[in-house]
Amino acid sequence: MQEIRRSFFNWNYSLPSIIMTSKRFFFHTRSILLLGLIALAGMPRAEAQEQEERRGISNSWLLLQAVPSLSWTGLPAGTHFSFEWELTPVLYSWGMTRLDPPVHFFFVTQPERFAGSVEFNITTQWYTSRIGTSHWGFSGQLMAHLPLVEYGEYLGLNLGVARYTIAGSSSNFIAGGFSTLFGFLHYTVKYSPADKMVMHSIDFRFF
Repeated sequence: MQEIRRSFFNWNYSLPSIIMTSKRFFFHTRSILLLGLIALAGMPRAEAQEQEERRGISNSWLLLQAVPSLSWTGLPAGTHFSFEWELTPVLYSWGMTRLDPPVHFFFVTQPERFAGSVEFNITTQWYTSRIGTSHWGFSGQLMAHLPLVEYGEYLGLNLGVARYTIAGSSSNFIAGGFSTLFGFLHYTVKYSPADKMVMHSIDFRFF
């Protein structure tokens, strides 16, 4: 009987500690589950951010698209300076490895362009001085980029055609120039034989 009483007393004495241990166990288990749910909820966003960073698309990249190129147009009446913004709806690249897709829409890395490519881009120009009745000009261009030195990283050749509409008047141009500094800096001369117009542009290509 004394043994039974002693066993019961020991069990009764350890009961509070068992309850406390159980509470701690359930508290830690609930905390772990909560942290797991938070981690799972954050995975899609983290994966999306990782994919964007891998493609090079970021807030800073989007902000850089607002930086204009510089252009000046020689007309019979004088020379007019302008700011120019470009957009590349489609580019076909043949100079990259097979791991890189040949066709790109809107977002293009520098190597995909200067290693060998053909692109169609559209531009908007804003002239600091009025031409006719407007400050605005628009164009569509088809340009080929051919690597010359170090696969185009140091020097590349740009050739193409363009059609500009300036102050409601349209003109066809032939274009030629070069790129350097890993495709970041482009200098292009465009000439319209019919209208005797010459256009020079210094382009900063962030995309």
